[in-house]
Amino acid sequence: MSELIFRYRHDPSFFDKDAAPDDFGYLTMSVTTERFSGCGSFWVQWQDVVEFGQSLATFPIQLEAPLGGKWGVMDQEGDNLALAVQIKPANSTGDLLVTVEIGELQHNGDRARISFLTNYPDIERFARSLARLMDGKIEQAVLTGQ
Repeated sequence: MSELIFRYRHDPSFFDKDAAPDDFGYLTMSVTTERFSGCGSFWVQWQDVVEFGQSLATFPIQLEAPLGGKWGVMDQEGDNLALAVQIKPANSTGDLLVTVEIGELQHNGDRARISFLTNYPDIERFARSLARLMDGKIEQAVLTGQ
C-alpha cells in the first residue's frame, strides 16, 4: 500500500478573527510506498492548498492537463522546488499516477521523487479530507494507492 499524507499548521491568526491575518502556514507532505519514502515541509499560503483540493473534483483528468500543486521559492523549479504533487492518467483503465517531489532547499540536491498508482474514488476521499484539514477539523489528509 502507498500513501501521501498532507498536514497543515495554520498561522494562529487564521482562527483568531481579532488578530492581523497571515495567509501562510506550514504544509508537510509525507509519501510512502513499498520501496521508498520521503517527507518535507514548507511555508505555503492556505489558499493554494484549498485550490489544489478543489481541483481534485476534475473528471476525467486529462493527460495533457494534469492536476497538481507545487510550492517553493522564486520559479519553484529545480533546487527552488520544496514540495510538489502531480496527478495524471496512468493508463486507459482509470488508474491515476501520483508523483510527489520533495526537496530540501537548504541542502541543494537533496531530493526525493516518488510515484504510485491510485484511482478516482481515492482521489475523491482525499479531496474531502483536504477540505476538512484546511478547515482545521482533522490533523491530516491521506491519499491511498498501490
